[in-house]
Amino acid sequence: MVNVLATAERKPFTTFEEATAYLDETVRVSGVKHLSYWNLQFTDGMPEQVIWVATYDPNYMNEYMKNFTPLGDPVMTDLRDGRIVDWNEWAAVDEALQSIHAAADRYDIPKFGISMHLPAQGNDKIVFSVCMDAQADKWPDMRGTLVNRFKPFAYDFHARMTPMIMARQKGDGVYAF
Repeated sequence: MVNVLATAERKPFTTFEEATAYLDETVRVSGVKHLSYWNLQFTDGMPEQVIWVATYDPNYMNEYMKNFTPLGDPVMTDLRDGRIVDWNEWAAVDEALQSIHAAADRYDIPKFGISMHLPAQGNDKIVFSVCMDAQADKWPDMRGTLVNRFKPFAYDFHARMTPMIMARQKGDGVYAF
């Protein structure tokens, strides 16, 4: 069996469906609940192109974009400079994130997850997230394991997405699921 978490150089994705299928397969073999990739390209402080590829329920993705959007999500707006955010820690102190978690819970998205900021040009944002079912007392150890396992994966996934994203016209948004 091919180790989908191995980061050996692979060919770029040719479609968003191919990228989503790859995330789905990674979820299946890795034991995590969901994976999510955001590529937000900004012009004059506003997202001009929004790419979101995830294994979430499409109904959740639609609800998120309708009610929260990346501009209203504190994890997305404050995440920068290679920082890793623990969803559970932030939800304990941020009302907006508590609302997002309440919506996510309706779609079987666990509160235990991390979001990683990857380097991007200018004010653009690249964010990769991983979540999993966990017990609160086991989560701190599991969080470290997720970072170690998925940080190289996130960089590899982004590298494979970049040619396809760069070929798109600005202003085109894609929410692939």
